[in-house]
Order: sequence, then C-alpha cells, then structure tokens
Amino acid sequence: MKMDIDTKNKSLTKSELHLMKLLWDKGEGTVNDLIEMMPEPRPAYTTVLTVMRVLTKKGVVEATPQGKAYLYKPLMTREEYTKGFMEETRNTLFKGSFRENAPFHRHAVALTVA
Repeated sequence: MKMDIDTKNKSLTKSELHLMKLLWDKGEGTVNDLIEMMPEPRPAYTTVLTVMRVLTKKGVVEATPQGKAYLYKPLMTREEYTKGFMEETRNTLFKGSFRENAPFHRHAVALTVA
C-alpha cells in the first residue's frame, strides 16, 4: 500500500481525518462500513459520501466500484500522514528549524512530567 504521496500537500480537516482513522483501522470500507463504525448519532450517508469524495479528489484514498457502492482504501499509511503533518507543523510554526522547535518540546515534556 505504501505510495510516494506528498503528505505536506494533504492537509486534512477534522472530518476527513476522522474518516481516515476509521479506514486505517479497517483497511478498506464502503461508506456504510464507515458509518457502522461510528458512535450514535451517526452522520447521514450523504455527508460521509461527500467527505469520501473530497478525500478521493485529494488523492488520499482510492475508490473502487463495488456493486452500487464504492470501496475506499487509504493511499497513505497513518505513519506517512503523521510524518508529513509533523513536518508541516515544524515548518509552519518553527520555520523548519529543530533549533526553533527544541525549546517548545522541552517545555511540553516538562508539562507532561510535572
């Protein structure tokens, strides 16, 4: 499944990330599969379908026809997305510099230890 996808250009909204987490956990699924994995109150079918279409257009998932529905598969692993997200965060907030980033991490670690 590993593909060379530029994760830096694949920023996901909260809704998109929520559905991606479900896909990463399941491996693949239809809109109905994803809805069944969600707690009540579940979103409408059309809502989930719209988000899946956006993810397909972004090149983050692949949609394969399966009867009247589509089977969706992630085109990047959770690790690939996380790495790209962390790189984007570092570049945006810390000018891409580890030196700029280090004080933040020391402070964050101190807060979690305390």
